[in-house]
Amino acid sequence: MGVDAGGLVVAVISVAVSVAFTLWFTRQQTTAAKKQAKAAIDQAESAKAQARSAEESARAAQRQVELTEQVRREQAEPYVVVDIRPSDHVSSVFLLIIENVGPTVARNVQIQFDPLLERTLETSRASWKPIRDALLFTSGIPLMPPGRRMEWFFDMTPARFSSTLPMHYTVTVEADGPFGAVEPLVYQIDLAIYGGINRLGVKNVHDGVKALEQLVKETSRVSAALARPLPVWFVQMDTPESGDE
Repeated sequence: MGVDAGGLVVAVISVAVSVAFTLWFTRQQTTAAKKQAKAAIDQAESAKAQARSAEESARAAQRQVELTEQVRREQAEPYVVVDIRPSDHVSSVFLLIIENVGPTVARNVQIQFDPLLERTLETSRASWKPIRDALLFTSGIPLMPPGRRMEWFFDMTPARFSSTLPMHYTVTVEADGPFGAVEPLVYQIDLAIYGGINRLGVKNVHDGVKALEQLVKETSRVSAALARPLPVWFVQMDTPESGDE
């Protein structure tokens, strides 16, 4: 009976130790599994962060490439500008100026004004056709090389300021360049900014030609006067009388 009791105690102790070891081992395994899971999660988050960083870097590089390409295109595209301003030679005249200030040829240049252009002379003189009907606006300009500048008479400044015609326009310029259609250029032209300002005229070649023409007229008048026969009374006064010899 005593032997059996001792064996039972040993068996119980063995079972207890086995259970304790099993619990401890299971706990260790569970802890290790949790650490591995956390490490895996951390690695996954790190991988996601790296992926996001790589994606952002790729987008930034793409934007840089696109910006570089845009700058390259813009530097190689024509740039046609339109303006209405007083003439450098005659301050009382408004000129319509079109110029390609870009480095390449502009093709199929289309210009639109809103509202449509009008001139005071079109209403006061029947011989002046509406400028809006000019081929420049109805058909466009087929080709403008770099540096090409076109100037047309638009209106007289005094008559314009005293009229009821529009002084403010929105102009849209479209053209084709070496890479196809150029982005439309849209901006404002305000003629009112030139009102109430006295502009100083500068003597130039135009004024020199006018002065020479006036000088030629005066010289011709003097030459014609000298070429006419002298009056009889002047000739008699200049002839010495016979008694005085």
